[in-house]
Amino acid sequence: MTKTEVEKLLESFVSLMKETYAENLVFIIHHGSWATGEAKPDSDVDTLIMLQKITKKELDKLRRVLNQERYKKMTVLLFSRLDMDNFIPFSRHQFHYGAKVLYGECRLPKPTREEMIIEIKKIADEVGFWSKFLYTHPHLAENVARKMYWRFKEAIIALKVYVQWKTGEFPLTKTRLKDLLVDPKDKEIVTIIERWDEKKEKYEKNPSPLLIKGLDFSQRILKRIDPSLRGKRVKPGR
Repeated sequence: MTKTEVEKLLESFVSLMKETYAENLVFIIHHGSWATGEAKPDSDVDTLIMLQKITKKELDKLRRVLNQERYKKMTVLLFSRLDMDNFIPFSRHQFHYGAKVLYGECRLPKPTREEMIIEIKKIADEVGFWSKFLYTHPHLAENVARKMYWRFKEAIIALKVYVQWKTGEFPLTKTRLKDLLVDPKDKEIVTIIERWDEKKEKYEKNPSPLLIKGLDFSQRILKRIDPSLRGKRVKPGR
């Protein structure tokens, strides 16, 4: 897809959502790679929709829309007001920085410094858990690689949040993120996703190095944000 095609798609989608949900529709925002200018021609078009309330009826409406060929490249996150009011700040930054309001008024509060820590810890825990689990349990290599692709994309979000926590700037692009990162190992995480397509076959044959890098990322970033972990060694059991 091209930028012009994406803009036309979003215009059509917003119009359809207004017609579909009427007064139940609160706002629609556009986020992700197309919003920040990092998209590839085959990238999904990401949106978030907030409704006053969600029932099976509302889910069925959206499912019918997304089953249409025209909207096959759209990834839609659906939230009710209740969901949003109780939303744990996991990946919330992508809904504030670089996102564009397409309809309504988005009144989501920006994440606090305390919530930044929660988000970093949550992602580090997720990446660390799957790295250990997939390394120690037998799985199809190609499935492991696919799983870790998404974990590494989450790791990039954590690195962006970490940079903001340290510097006050939330880097919208991977290029800017690498400019602000100091540790070469952190930059390598970003490069892995940037070069995924050319390395995919290699990762699907032997994903073990990815799992070790994922574990290392998790431990490394947790030590940075939790001073109590720095320099400590686990005592061997008796």
